Amino acid sequence: MIHLIDNYYLTADNNSYTVGTARKKPDSRVILVGTRYYLSLARAVSETAEIALRDRIAAGEITTLQVAVEELRNIKGQIQAAISGKDVN
Repeated sequence: MIHLIDNYYLTADNNSYTVGTARKKPDSRVILVGTRYYLSLARAVSETAEIALRDRIAAGEITTLQVAVEELRNIKGQIQAAISGKDVN
């Protein structure tokens, strides 16, 4: 499983990429819940950035369009840096 941003993780099989939020089960296994399926990595990353932004708007962390646009750029940059192996901390 690959961490994308916040609590969103990515995995893949022979047919698609799967993105969801990680949950630890009582038996210590980690599973993805609220999963979404994508045919391309680019689409999985882009849509996860949009979902993370929507989560922050819904939580009241973002209240203006300007901040939303800046935050979307920031989120996409963090995910792209993680994919390319750059340190994002």
